Amino acid sequence: MRIRCDMVQATRFESVDLNSYDLIVVAGETVEEDLSVSLTSILSWVEKGGKLLWGTIPSEIGPEFTRVYRKLGIADCSGYLEYTGLQFEKELIPGTMGESFSSEAFTDVGLAVSLSESAVVHVTSENDGKKIPVVWSNDTGEGRSVFYNGTSMKGDFWRGFLAGCISALYEVNMYPVINASCIFIDDFPSPQYENTSDVTKKEYNRTVKEFYRDIWWPDMQKVANRYGDRYVGLFIATYNNIVDPDGFTYDEPSMEQYYGNSLLKAGHEMGAHGYNHQSLTQAGGTPEEMGYQPWKDGEDMAASLVELDSIRQRLFPSVTFKTYVPPSNYLSDTGRAAVKKAFPQIRVISGTLSSEGEEGDVCRQDFETGEDGIVSFPRMTSGMVLDDFGRFQMVNGIGLYGVLSHFIHPDDLFDAERGQGKTWQQLYDGYCRMIELYHTSYPYMRALTAVQAADALQVCEKAIPHIIYGDNEITGSVENFTGECYFWLRSEKTPTVMDDSCQITRMSNGEYYMVTVKSTNFRIGLRS
Repeated sequence: MRIRCDMVQATRFESVDLNSYDLIVVAGETVEEDLSVSLTSILSWVEKGGKLLWGTIPSEIGPEFTRVYRKLGIADCSGYLEYTGLQFEKELIPGTMGESFSSEAFTDVGLAVSLSESAVVHVTSENDGKKIPVVWSNDTGEGRSVFYNGTSMKGDFWRGFLAGCISALYEVNMYPVINASCIFIDDFPSPQYENTSDVTKKEYNRTVKEFYRDIWWPDMQKVANRYGDRYVGLFIATYNNIVDPDGFTYDEPSMEQYYGNSLLKAGHEMGAHGYNHQSLTQAGGTPEEMGYQPWKDGEDMAASLVELDSIRQRLFPSVTFKTYVPPSNYLSDTGRAAVKKAFPQIRVISGTLSSEGEEGDVCRQDFETGEDGIVSFPRMTSGMVLDDFGRFQMVNGIGLYGVLSHFIHPDDLFDAERGQGKTWQQLYDGYCRMIELYHTSYPYMRALTAVQAADALQVCEKAIPHIIYGDNEITGSVENFTGECYFWLRSEKTPTVMDDSCQITRMSNGEYYMVTVKSTNFRIGLRS
């Protein structure tokens, strides 16, 4: 969802011609000081047909806010309160109706309010056993407002939530999405299967090598085959910490070729992770506690990738590296240039969507094509078992981008943090539940390799939709149409297919639909 907008300081808002805009977002907390004159005019504009998203609670409940809050669907406001958790009463984000997220990560502060009968509550929380409205919409005059009763919507992983709030402002709203699910397996194939561990000996009476061969990889293939998922295995040759090309060595482990060939034979993709696991950064590029060795310059970085490619040629001659995932999601600008130099055919780099709380050269990305022609396709979730915040990250990515981008490691079982003290069977059961929930909730989303997902992103990125919303019909055209395009459609009316220009699939019993547009021009009927 990309919306052209103007950022205006609240103190300068009086100079704005409101009639030039369709939507206003109040993104600041100090409305009493900064919007004291403008609040009344904003609500008058809403009554004439405008759309208002109130994106964060005011820092004080003063006379200006009190003067207008009834037009926002608030009957009474008695102060502030704390709440924990989110309960989706309606489908604010595709596939979320009835979903709840209850961890401490969803503790926030909101207004203690009672709502008018005209307000429609989309999301609630709880405080001392009492339901607290978190998101509601309210029609006033010919317009509509949506109020977010909290302070958290500024975070990277709330973007789908924000998109849902914007969609709730409209009776009918469509926006393009990529429609892709990608599952990355970092460090696969890699030399780690030669390790030793008491964990596999105790649980399975097997060595680590036997565990991966007899249990881990067959299990991962089984769940992928069940749902038609495509893996992107990220090849790493060695775990040494050598960053001087003169010292590069490689002792071929016994199982790397076996797993790589098995991955390829099953129709999955092999991408590059690195000659070793030293992130392509120079001094200061990664946190000191990670213990990574800095590279001297881009030439040495590129040399390491050339070394990886020469090993690939011996082991997997049919493979061309078109996907690169930086170790630990750290990649400097110099490192990115080295990737391009070593792999001129590179199509996609997959880092991470968020760098919140991280330092150094984090490979933070959005879904887009860079100036160098490389597609950025970030990963949004990770691990064998998702907690509530992980699930929230997942639905937000699906809600805004139409993307599931998830990664795991073969050694999750052996890592204290990622393994969570669970057995492999517990981790695997958790992963299967996550994948089953995803496919049950979003059965029409496409399982793609990273290269296929990059192609899908560029189809979506190039397409410029022109949409006209009528009372009984949506008419649209797609400028730069290069293939089937996908849209989320939220409609309070029932959409119907009028011809073969598009296909409509309902999400659930909510108001979201996946629309597949098959030609440059399309029409959708709307039935009350």
